[in-house]
Amino acid sequence: MSATDKIKAAIWEADRHVETLAEALAEWDRSPATSWEVLEADRVRVRIVDQLLFRFIKLQDTVGERLIPATLSILREPFEEWPMRDRLNRLEKMGYLNVENWLDWREVRNRMAHEYPDQPEVRFAALMAAIDAARSLAAQYQDWLGRLGAAGLT
Repeated sequence: MSATDKIKAAIWEADRHVETLAEALAEWDRSPATSWEVLEADRVRVRIVDQLLFRFIKLQDTVGERLIPATLSILREPFEEWPMRDRLNRLEKMGYLNVENWLDWREVRNRMAHEYPDQPEVRFAALMAAIDAARSLAAQYQDWLGRLGAAGLT
């Protein structure tokens, strides 16, 4: 598969996730929960949150596993032997992402993986951080697409 094919495939996949993520965020914004208890009492909101979190995770995976290598490849960077941190640093220098944001999104994702059944306020705070991170990741992805397009790489 050529570098062009890889970038197109990565963008196609990420676009699917960001589109559904945007829909879930819009639904959340129309009727946000104010606490974990309010959220759990409304099955519709629970489904919205499930979709939102799933697409946040899938978008992270797609960017990390597909878009980062595809972008570096199309830019002719010799990234194959680089650890992830070096890939992130290089892309940050070229304006594609902010490494601190990326690391924060990963931390939010890790926090969401832990359950605190006796601490609903902790769970709700983690959820709100994930919603903010999802918005930020989606915006970063759109900026990334703009940069690729401006360089004539898509």
